[in-house]
Amino acid sequence: MSGGFALFSGGHDSLCATHLAMSDGTASTVVHINTGVGIEQTRQFVRDTCAEQGWPLLELHPDGKTYRDLVIEKGMPGGPKAHNTTYYWLKQRQVRRLVREHKQGRNGRVVLVTGIRLAESERRMASVMAQPVYRIGAQVWTNPILDWSAADCNRYIAEHGLRRNQVVDLLHRSGECLCGALAHHSEIAEIEQWYPDAAAQLHAYERLAAEHGHLEDVWAGRLTVNRAQGRLPLCSSCELRMSA
Repeated sequence: MSGGFALFSGGHDSLCATHLAMSDGTASTVVHINTGVGIEQTRQFVRDTCAEQGWPLLELHPDGKTYRDLVIEKGMPGGPKAHNTTYYWLKQRQVRRLVREHKQGRNGRVVLVTGIRLAESERRMASVMAQPVYRIGAQVWTNPILDWSAADCNRYIAEHGLRRNQVVDLLHRSGECLCGALAHHSEIAEIEQWYPDAAAQLHAYERLAAEHGHLEDVWAGRLTVNRAQGRLPLCSSCELRMSA
């Protein structure tokens, strides 16, 4: 594989960024990180969209600890510290592996395209992410729709005849990762209503945490706001929901 990688979560922002990057050659391959704890309909939306558009898809899975492992070890994730841990095991390691395997030479760099936007409600985002392009070692992160509004995204999707993800329209999030570390517990009611299979999986993890004697045995049970978050590019939507 050559060229950059478009990181497609299944959300509408990442759909626009992925379509742009695959159209103008910034990326040649789409990457979806399957965290193992999320809504299957979103994963299928990513697969179907890539098949329809003729985009090569690389679906990555945790290569170390799984969400189940973390629940057994620490209980249900709650708060920014737990979020950092789940981010590392479920997403960050996969990005590092991707870059390690595809960079050319010792000083090579790999372009990673995201759908991060700076809307009015997102002003708390850390400055390192609020740039069109920034580099972290061999990782070159690029945000082609940084200045777009939600209306811009909806217009782009309509103009290019792209199929929308029903999960996003129902839950207002892609649901590609439901670790719950930065979620509000009230969100489980919507998940139970629209995606009972995903909710059942979360409740099974709650029981697993309780069985292993953890006090943290409720999904999104700890409501902790931390304004210092906003430095994890693949979890920006949850961080912003938490700080709003």
